[in-house]
Amino acid sequence: MNYFSSLAKLFSIVFFLYTPLFADNTTDTEPLYDRVYRSDRIADSYHFFMMSKNGTFYYLHTNKASSLTVSELKSPNIIDILDKKQSWGQAFPSQGEYTQKSGKFYTQRYWDQIQILNSQKIKYLNKVFILQ
Repeated sequence: MNYFSSLAKLFSIVFFLYTPLFADNTTDTEPLYDRVYRSDRIADSYHFFMMSKNGTFYYLHTNKASSLTVSELKSPNIIDILDKKQSWGQAFPSQGEYTQKSGKFYTQRYWDQIQILNSQKIKYLNKVFILQ
């Protein structure tokens, strides 16, 4: 009887050690490319995010607009476009390259993860972006 009790404890310990402590909430869902995702309003601003099929991502933090089109977000004149939408405020656009490894997306420069929660939601830099 003592042998079986010890064996049960051993299996319990092994099972516990090989069980992941944190579940990975990402899925293998692909993002919708060349579509603008927007965060909810954070303080007085919005954050926009978009991924192109060619491996480029676009990110914008601004309090000048609550909606943008694909062509506006990709435009090299995004600051001028935002100035026409609203004359006051700030805008911080950036873009970079992303890569896909083992079904997950990462920025190439800082290796920040771009989590695809589903085709309607993306999480990047601790912000959830929803398809516009």
